[in-house]
Amino acid sequence: MAGHPLTARRFSATLRCLSPIGFALASTVAHALAPDFDTVRDNWRSSEARLLDRHGQPLAELRVDFEERRLDWVSARTLSPPLIRALLLAEDKRFLDHSGVDWTAIAGATWDNIWRTLEGRRPRGASTLTMQLAGLIDPALRLQGDRRSVTQKWDQATAAREIERRWDKAQILEAYFNLAPFRGELRGISAASRGLFGKNPDAIDVREALLLAALLRGPNAPAERVAQRACAVSRKLKPAPPCAELQALAEQTLSRRYRLEPRWNDAAPLARRLLREPGEQRATTLDARLQRRTLDALGQERTDIAVVVLDNASGEALVWAGGPADSDAAARRLPAGSTLQPFLYGLALDLRWISAASVFDDSPAFVARPLPPGAQGSGLALSTRAALAQAADIPALRVRAMVGDEAYAALLRAHGMDPSAGQGNRVSLPDMANAFRTLANDGVWTPWALESAQWQGADRSGRRLWSSPVAWIVGDLLSSRTTTDVRDWRAAMHGRSGDRSTHWSVGWTRRYTIALRAARPVSTAWLAVAAAIDPVPGEAPPPPPGVEGVYLRFEPEIESERREYFLPGTQQAFADANVRDLLGRPRIVQPAPGIRLVSASQSAGRQALLLEARPPWPGLRWAIDDERLPATEGRALWAPRPGRHRLALEDAEGLQIEAIEVDVRLDTAPDVVIGAPLPQTPPVPTPGSH
Repeated sequence: MAGHPLTARRFSATLRCLSPIGFALASTVAHALAPDFDTVRDNWRSSEARLLDRHGQPLAELRVDFEERRLDWVSARTLSPPLIRALLLAEDKRFLDHSGVDWTAIAGATWDNIWRTLEGRRPRGASTLTMQLAGLIDPALRLQGDRRSVTQKWDQATAAREIERRWDKAQILEAYFNLAPFRGELRGISAASRGLFGKNPDAIDVREALLLAALLRGPNAPAERVAQRACAVSRKLKPAPPCAELQALAEQTLSRRYRLEPRWNDAAPLARRLLREPGEQRATTLDARLQRRTLDALGQERTDIAVVVLDNASGEALVWAGGPADSDAAARRLPAGSTLQPFLYGLALDLRWISAASVFDDSPAFVARPLPPGAQGSGLALSTRAALAQAADIPALRVRAMVGDEAYAALLRAHGMDPSAGQGNRVSLPDMANAFRTLANDGVWTPWALESAQWQGADRSGRRLWSSPVAWIVGDLLSSRTTTDVRDWRAAMHGRSGDRSTHWSVGWTRRYTIALRAARPVSTAWLAVAAAIDPVPGEAPPPPPGVEGVYLRFEPEIESERREYFLPGTQQAFADANVRDLLGRPRIVQPAPGIRLVSASQSAGRQALLLEARPPWPGLRWAIDDERLPATEGRALWAPRPGRHRLALEDAEGLQIEAIEVDVRLDTAPDVVIGAPLPQTPPVPTPGSH
């Protein structure tokens, strides 16, 4: 029979006569089996999800569907010409001529299969690319077992005819390349070309195209069989790649597990926390340019250090980087420890307990509170600026005794931190950054955001938590300036948890607030990141109204003379730095005997004068005329009244240690007031959650 072509031609002609009638009767079914091209393309979902920056640039790619490996849908225009040619030669050489069903191929296959059956050989198929595509679209038309049933074949052919009627050839090729399984779990030409050859589909060469086309007949066939199939197809090409090269490429490519690495990996920890749905493209407020600059600045330390950068003006997170790839280190709440000292000192400044001229004894002597483990102090006298620069534990304990735990806890809550979240005030990195951003923003707190959806329903109007002068002075104390015209201004706090397991560096420039955290000191890394994202930070912000600059001298000279800034009424040009006479009796350090002026523009009850004695024996108290004030760390705040007053320092038994006289007078020039206005602190608000 193989030698009788007339018989085969008659069989083919019979099929052509019957097919119009059959397909006309099945038109309704066919329409249901063939969705339009746009529906098929739009329903495609990559097995990967993608994290995007504020401009739509990819930051990270993460696999979230583990049933199959699918990547982006690829346009037919981006397929390499060798790919298309190899596919048509291998699967459907008359693709451009038929209308979904190749009757000539069916006739030849049917005639040939009669003899194949008689000889016990496997029948060959005659499905066109369009018929195969119909099976890829509709699970009911897919191959079940070794062969499709007659009904399946008929429905597949009917669906193919309908696809050809509604789609163009380019769309059919595009859908086929994207839906076809190639090897193992690799589905679609994008996953196959990148997984097997590390290339995008537009870069596939002739040898690779032949292997990919050969895989379509048997995606999981051994490398040798795939190479044989590729060699058979290559013989139809001129010039044809040598079969030995195809065999070597097949062995090299198919004998090992495929490798498909993420194309973007600049925010992997965050992507693992946020991405959930296949094909998801989740937009953030991050800036890919700043993200990559930060990672470059961290270098090999990027897996050890977590970084968050906030935009000072908007509160939007611009960088969220670093830490191990399997967890979002920035989101973890860890003990803040001494990193929160700027808020403690700022509160004490606002309440007039301390100023830039204050001097603290960094030794355990007369400290009423329990010391952190291993905190012995330096034994030195430290200024406010030095105590913050060293994150000194003992001076901070003395200041905390002055302001009180309740007021300090309320202040932390107002900044979005929970002081009750375990020992050491456990804080996430973005919450810490946003708290410092409040200081950078003139004392006004607003919420931070990583996604625009976080703004929905949020109060973005802001809450003033600090006066402008206090916020500015805290920033100045954290800066490394030595003169007022520094052009490379940055402010930063370098702290650690009480057990020294967590180290923080948090600070700001005029544009950004930058927070780093790791298991070791990160001050050097903080400077590197700050220089990378804001290489020209600009000059120091000018002092706001209500801040007065004075050249300050310490006696003895524990630190060099410099210009410091003060709230009205707290300024002083001389600071008594003698804190080491621990064996002697307490003495009055402030005020000195003489005249003290108070503002005539405010009532006496709304102004304060700091009383200070050293060393701060337990039980000290102040006697002003008939009034008694208990001392905290040797200090008390007194609301002065015009007139002559006797100030006495008494011990715990009520015995007088020392006494002075001061003459309080009204002054009509508030800018030279020595007695400071008492702070009119409103109730501290509690910010909403982000």
